[in-house]
Amino acid sequence: MFAVSEIARTNDSTEGDWVEAPPLTSEALSGSKWGFGNLDDQTLSPFLVLAPEGLIGNCLHGQLDSWQVLNNRLFFIGNNGLPSIIFNVARMENAKVSALAGRAVIGGVDAIYVLTSTDHPPHPVLATPPHVERRAKFLKQPAAEDRRPNLIVVRANANSLHPRWLEDVGLKTRSWDLCVSWYGNETPDLSVSPEYLSHAPNEKKFKPIYDLFYEGSPLWNYDRIWLPDDDLLVSGQDLNVMFHLSRKYGLDLAQPALRNIPGCHINHPITAQKPGSEVRMEPFVEIMCPLFSKRALEICIGSIKDAVSGYGLDHLWPSFLGRPATRMGIIDAVGIVHTRPIGASYDVRGAIGEQAAIWNSYGFTYAPIPGVR
Repeated sequence: MFAVSEIARTNDSTEGDWVEAPPLTSEALSGSKWGFGNLDDQTLSPFLVLAPEGLIGNCLHGQLDSWQVLNNRLFFIGNNGLPSIIFNVARMENAKVSALAGRAVIGGVDAIYVLTSTDHPPHPVLATPPHVERRAKFLKQPAAEDRRPNLIVVRANANSLHPRWLEDVGLKTRSWDLCVSWYGNETPDLSVSPEYLSHAPNEKKFKPIYDLFYEGSPLWNYDRIWLPDDDLLVSGQDLNVMFHLSRKYGLDLAQPALRNIPGCHINHPITAQKPGSEVRMEPFVEIMCPLFSKRALEICIGSIKDAVSGYGLDHLWPSFLGRPATRMGIIDAVGIVHTRPIGASYDVRGAIGEQAAIWNSYGFTYAPIPGVR
């Protein structure tokens, strides 16, 4: 640990800006986002997450294996099980912690290491100007007392398959609510969704979904949230099972498996349904059908704000969550059919370029995963 006076040499602060860190709690820190580096201008991660269950997201380093709050202080723990950094100094703004600092030797560098509160970086190509408010309007929504525990949010039009999901379930045999964000030019009939409905024509999948999850949105009042593409064929009863198993196994990020049948377009072998398996822990979940816990979506939602294709986001999300080995996987008990081949509705070359730019903005380094193309 070090004294407050040692940090006074920074160019953007004075000794009075920094104080002994106030008491901290795991509950307050979990899910928080930080830039991480040292006072010698070394950046270890422009976007580090204090992920749930003590995992450190988006920063791979053996001396930064997990985080804990001990005696009201934030500790980083190395893979040897010992503390590597104790953050005992804080900078306060409006009575809130805006930065934390601690002295340590990381990768052979003895320095003062600083966490600076941050948010998702702006999209590197098509960022919304900061002054523009993004908030969807619901044409229809249920009363609060009628909400079920789970939610499906889908971008849809008249050719989408989401009506099929409702065919074998009724009001009393469905564990999920449906939110349809209509992308057709025509104003949708209220009957196209039994619960939530919004209209955002001529937009790709992710921007309108982000706009639905504004602060205070009723869509945050769900335990599990599925964000599927509209070309997936699955029964409503199977969706009940999907949500049930996600909760039973405590999954923060998951997806249903893809059926090995003609007409089902499987993009990644890892997602193909495995006979005899119920839930399979895997390090990858495909972007076309991710199932989030509420706390995981709160961490990841900022990455989709201005995304066009969404390419590469399915590699970022596990990184943000600290690559949870036991809380992320594929639900083999539920098989879906992907009815449309990849790249059928967007420019693949442009998508790959977008992916590279987004990965760079997060400081993310890709590592191959067996079974993922």
